[in-house]
Amino acid sequence: MAGYVNVQHDTYDVWKSNTLGNEYDLDGYWGYQCWDYASLFWRNIGFPADFPQTGNGYAYGCWTLRKNINAGDQFDLIELLPLVKKGDVIVLDQGRFAGDTTGHIAFADEDYNGTSTLRLMGQNQEHASATVGYKVTIDNVSVLKFLGAFRYKGWSTTPPTPPTPSGKSEKRFPWFITNQRRRNML
Repeated sequence: MAGYVNVQHDTYDVWKSNTLGNEYDLDGYWGYQCWDYASLFWRNIGFPADFPQTGNGYAYGCWTLRKNINAGDQFDLIELLPLVKKGDVIVLDQGRFAGDTTGHIAFADEDYNGTSTLRLMGQNQEHASATVGYKVTIDNVSVLKFLGAFRYKGWSTTPPTPPTPSGKSEKRFPWFITNQRRRNML
């Protein structure tokens, strides 16, 4: 698909079911590249058309040159590979394979598994082509060149801490109760 399209993204699994196997070319350059797929997500959550920004035209620049800008207030930055969770947007450095000068950006399709590969959902991974790209697929990809990841806050699964009903502390002091009982006994 050429250009921006609105895609449901309530959860990572909803995003996955609505995009897997499709092709996206948002900028009109070089076909269906990994950046186009990431850009589709950034646009769907409200960022302008030129996001995620690279600063140099290559996917790895999304992290090395513009990570804070790309995170905005909608993403947490994950800097350690063992902290990666399903749904995080992973950025890999250039040199993943011979001749790779662009790096890669894709979604983790599983929590970090303790190995040097991770199942990623991204565009232009399988049968990668620098000139025409390739549709969204899920593949085991080397993460030896991991730079960092963006965790979308809209997919957070941590429940908020419920407030106390009165907003005040509910602590009780047993000595007060004991003291009251002794008075009644005298």
